[in-house]
Amino acid sequence: VEGHLQMGAYPAKTGKGYTFHVWAPHASSITIELRRGKEAPLDPVVLQKGEKDVWWGGSEACAKGDDYRIAMESSHNDCFNEEGAVLYRRDPYARWAHVDDFMEAWARLTDCGIDFPWSAKEHPWLMEGGCFGHSIYEMHIGTFSKNHSFASATEQLDHVASLGFTCVELMPVTEFGGSWGYNPRNCFGIHSPYGSDDDFRAFVDRAHQLGIAVKVDIVLNHGSSRLNELWNFDGYSGPQGGGVYFDKGGGDTPWGKKFAFDRPEVQEYLLDACRMFLVEYRCDGLRFDSAHNMPDWLNNNICNAIRREFPKASMSAEVVPEDPKFLKNGVGFDAVWLHAPTFDLIDGVCGKHEHEEWVAKIRSMIRQRWFPDKAAATGINGLLGTHDQIGCRKNGGHGGDG
Repeated sequence: VEGHLQMGAYPAKTGKGYTFHVWAPHASSITIELRRGKEAPLDPVVLQKGEKDVWWGGSEACAKGDDYRIAMESSHNDCFNEEGAVLYRRDPYARWAHVDDFMEAWARLTDCGIDFPWSAKEHPWLMEGGCFGHSIYEMHIGTFSKNHSFASATEQLDHVASLGFTCVELMPVTEFGGSWGYNPRNCFGIHSPYGSDDDFRAFVDRAHQLGIAVKVDIVLNHGSSRLNELWNFDGYSGPQGGGVYFDKGGGDTPWGKKFAFDRPEVQEYLLDACRMFLVEYRCDGLRFDSAHNMPDWLNNNICNAIRREFPKASMSAEVVPEDPKFLKNGVGFDAVWLHAPTFDLIDGVCGKHEHEEWVAKIRSMIRQRWFPDKAAATGINGLLGTHDQIGCRKNGGHGGDG
């Protein structure tokens, strides 16, 4: 698994310096610029072109905490009029970037969790049996915590434990535009206003100490419509715009353009994002946002790969409308979200049901939900509402979303 995660910048196996791997099929040259602080540049690293359009190189002079960015020349530079001959890009696999450096493509070298002092020697995998029996607290770091940060949220986890919850499901924590987290600017970099990558690890570590599993919401179906770090990555735009990360097998969603699902390199990029959360942050599971906006075959491939490599990980999906074909015997997820119970509850409170019907609805809402396979719980019942219902702009009406 670790071999898959060594794209981008990764600590060298020798223990000194970093290796760099960049997929850029239209690049004609790539240099990694390095600096130690904004006023202290380091010697740049000129990458060589290897197999499958992956450029590679390394440096023993750089260390954790140094900044780096990609300086690229392109053989198909559709961005020349706006950016010139040299294109500056943030590493698509960058684990963290300071918010002040966002517009200049700088990212921070991290140790990818290799040296983090976890409390437990091994990953505890607190959702080995899937979602069955878990009481899930959906959490938005920016609004849950007093200081809108991982550190503050970590301090408040005792409160979550005292309420009896056994799992925290985080709304997206990778770099995003807007406020909710569902407009990803890349799939790897932790959202810097929340804190550092190690701050996130400390959150997960404390949750595990309290017996709370951590599931993270990932958005693999589309990229952000604004300030998208992957847009026209290597200069090539293509007929539809967007370049190599968005040009094949995609299309549009209401929130941004779909990824180029037909490109094997993009498929691997999305799968690596899943691996990162399970390996480098010891998350217990993944919740796939808007999985119906991805091809079934790709969801299935990702589910199968995760199940082979991480058999104890939990995978659930948001699917609209709810559809049992997305479960293990079909697409491959352990469970799907159920939006309907929240609207049933609203209807009942508003007096839209007769007494007997209302009692039946309550029984239906509070029982563990199943689809056809009753061997395990396959429906996640959002009785009190999820972010979609809480942020509903239709006054609680069915199908409302934020």
